[in-house]
Amino acid sequence: MSGFLRTANRVLIVNAVLRATVRITVCRHGPPVPGPVVVVANHASHLDTPLILRVLPRRTAVGAAADYFYASRLRSVLVRMFFTTFPVRRPGTPDVRDATHHDPAGLLAAGWNLLLFPEGTRSRDGVPGRFRRGVAALCLRAGVACLPVGVTGTHHAMPHGRRWPRAGRPPVAVHIGQPLTPAAGEDATAFTARCAAAVGALITCPGETS
Repeated sequence: MSGFLRTANRVLIVNAVLRATVRITVCRHGPPVPGPVVVVANHASHLDTPLILRVLPRRTAVGAAADYFYASRLRSVLVRMFFTTFPVRRPGTPDVRDATHHDPAGLLAAGWNLLLFPEGTRSRDGVPGRFRRGVAALCLRAGVACLPVGVTGTHHAMPHGRRWPRAGRPPVAVHIGQPLTPAAGEDATAFTARCAAAVGALITCPGETS
């Protein structure tokens, strides 16, 4: 599917569904950041991806768990129909034959932003889990900044196991932070800790609404 059709589906269909089912607040904690960057966020719901993409540039590709989104033909078709995704193999999961390989560093070099969830899976209780080192290692290898994003309210609105948001248009918020760049001599473990702390701070910070 062409990028134009994916963008049209996202803008006309996905955003319309979001507006009809949840009340969205966007909080910006810094000026817009020129790309390419690696966007990292907490992950508690299938709502997280479309909500974050609403406020990011259109040239943003999303890392999708290969064993979940690419193992099912229906899920694979749906994520390709509405989003620009690339497969991410999670540790301890098998290879998926249908998951077309994409090099994340190559996407960054081509000018794409990447949206990744370092926890590797959705939180079952809404509390962010441990961030894995792979995202920080990608920033170090590609020489790009990390943009932390905190999402709140999505676990209540549509927790793991639900296929549709709760009734009553529950409130959700997207908090966009300031970019982090690796310091001289900083390794992936230390940079991961900084990224996780930044996301954690955004989740509890009211910020300026736009």
